[in-house]
Amino acid sequence: MKRERSLSPSDLSTAPNKKILIEWSTESTAQRQETLKESNNKLKKSSGLTTSLASKHVFGSGTKYTNNALMGSFANILSSKKPKISIFDKQTSQNEEDEEENGNDDDNERGVKEEVPFGTGIQTLLQKQEVLTGEEDEITRYIVRGKLYRMDGQWKERGVGTLRLNYPRNNEKAPRLVMRADNVLKVILNIALFNGMHVERSQEKFVKLFAFEGTKLVYLAIKVSNPNAADELYKSIMGAITSRA
Repeated sequence: MKRERSLSPSDLSTAPNKKILIEWSTESTAQRQETLKESNNKLKKSSGLTTSLASKHVFGSGTKYTNNALMGSFANILSSKKPKISIFDKQTSQNEEDEEENGNDDDNERGVKEEVPFGTGIQTLLQKQEVLTGEEDEITRYIVRGKLYRMDGQWKERGVGTLRLNYPRNNEKAPRLVMRADNVLKVILNIALFNGMHVERSQEKFVKLFAFEGTKLVYLAIKVSNPNAADELYKSIMGAITSRA
């Protein structure tokens, strides 16, 4: 009776066994290719898509994956949808489209809102009002610019402005000297001239006098630009005083 011998590793590595394995793998590859061809033909008939030679410029065409039905269909879709665009053609970006839309909106707004010339359609809130200075019933006989000082232990400057010698229109009141500071027009001198008033021509550009401010006697000095102006101011004040005698 024959005993069965089990295969050893040396038996599995023999040349005949190798040949058998190679033939089997070759046969299996051929079978798989036939199967793929059949499935490809079925897909072609069912979907109506064909892989043409024109797809050779599409990525993946002309390779071993071209025979695959799915890859062929993908290649045909890409070739059919390939846009004919040149790099030299002007491309419209999303930003340009947004700018055009904004420009159209601006044009529409301009069409709705008409341009109004400057100064028209504005209501004036400020109204012209007449300012009363208290000199409306007086006539100015002499005007000069000068600087006013007051003696308060020492000479102190009150301000610079325009000095006016005013006469009343009805002669019911005495002439007076009124002086307003520049820019702010604040009254820095307002004295009435009376008979016996002490006025002196002092130094080159000064005219000094004693006057009443309210009930208080003050000592004042008026400085003008030159001696001639000081002489004219002195004569004008003395003429107003003597006119009341």
